[in-house]
Amino acid sequence: MFIYRKLIFYIVIIFLFSSDINARSIIVDAEIDNLLNQYASELYEVSALNTEEIEIYVVLDPSINASVTPKGKIFINTGLIMESDTPNQVSSIIAHEMGHVINNHHITRRIESQIMSKNQIIAQIIGIGAGVSGALSDSNAMVDIGTGITLGGNKIATREFLKYSRQQEYEADMAAVRLMESSGQSSKGLLEVFQKIRASSRVYGDELNRLDLTHDLPEERINLLEIKISEQKSFKKVDSQELIHKYNLVKAKLIGYLGLRDNYDVGSLYSKYINAIRYYQKGKLDLAESAMTDIIEIEESPYFFEFLAQIYRDKFEFEKSLEYIEKSINSLSIRDPQIEMLYADILINIGDTKSILKGIDILESSSINTIMRPKIHWQLSKAYYEIDNISKADLNIAKYYSLIGDLDSAKRFSERAKQGLKYSSPDWLAADDIQNIN
Repeated sequence: MFIYRKLIFYIVIIFLFSSDINARSIIVDAEIDNLLNQYASELYEVSALNTEEIEIYVVLDPSINASVTPKGKIFINTGLIMESDTPNQVSSIIAHEMGHVINNHHITRRIESQIMSKNQIIAQIIGIGAGVSGALSDSNAMVDIGTGITLGGNKIATREFLKYSRQQEYEADMAAVRLMESSGQSSKGLLEVFQKIRASSRVYGDELNRLDLTHDLPEERINLLEIKISEQKSFKKVDSQELIHKYNLVKAKLIGYLGLRDNYDVGSLYSKYINAIRYYQKGKLDLAESAMTDIIEIEESPYFFEFLAQIYRDKFEFEKSLEYIEKSINSLSIRDPQIEMLYADILINIGDTKSILKGIDILESSSINTIMRPKIHWQLSKAYYEIDNISKADLNIAKYYSLIGDLDSAKRFSERAKQGLKYSSPDWLAADDIQNIN
């Protein structure tokens, strides 16, 4: 079984204590996230959305799908990335999900689903009542009728909801076409993804009840879209070779880490990347190092440098690791919080006070998203402990436990932290806040 090694590529099980999602396996990786954000940024620029309004996550799920939550979080399945043939197909789906946000569907759906739930509850009460009556009269026929009413009531509520969701899907499609056109991109990818879904659904088509679906069947949506997309000025525009190359590197990374089939030509850069990742996953660090060194001689990339830095870090060769992580950072045009996490980790492991303080500064100023925030506090706790600042170490471990939901441990460490922190200081107040969490 492969071990998902730290920092270079995370798979995080997210338990969000909200109505957004229950539990999802979220992939966190700088190369993958930055590519999707590149796709999205072109769409943000021509929309009225603030970039802070939407967060994009990659979900470990083989189905060709994406979704948006009531809070505007967009989830892109690994299946969509792996089964898509072009970057344009993924971009078009991101545009579609942004279309839901633009039209406030993530808000209205919450209201509509609440109405649907009320209808379901009423129907279930009626059905259960009939079922109980049947059971008391020892009548199998009545029990069956009761069950039928319950199921029928759910279907009625679902069908009532469909008239909203189908209209919303159409509105999101049209918004996607406008966004893609305004950003100078073709919307062909949207059609192509729907065609893939249609092809896969044909296997089960005879078993589907059209009224049980929460979306129109792809064929119906395709008919509406074909007319609109054919009128686009950018209809025939294709992805640049650079964008296609970056996309193939992301697919290669997913193939390597997830143990998927390698369909790239033997000896290609993508196949070499897959092999390097597989060596790393199996703990064959010398082979992974050799493979990545060869790749970097062919092409330099901040993510290749990042990977080689991770390999050297795992071999405890921290000076070499530092050399390559700094190359990675210097070759990026923007700050990347995930790569900076690795940078800080390397500095802390080098172990001298100057390096540790620099690592702390990087972590304290990090703009890392909420998913990886617990890891930040775990690293900070380790760093402060190394320089004998035990109170700050305790405070950060308390923050770590509070974020992962272990309130007993969080309160225990926050109490310890308060004893060494200045009364009413920001850190003392932060520890006190943790103690007062209910």
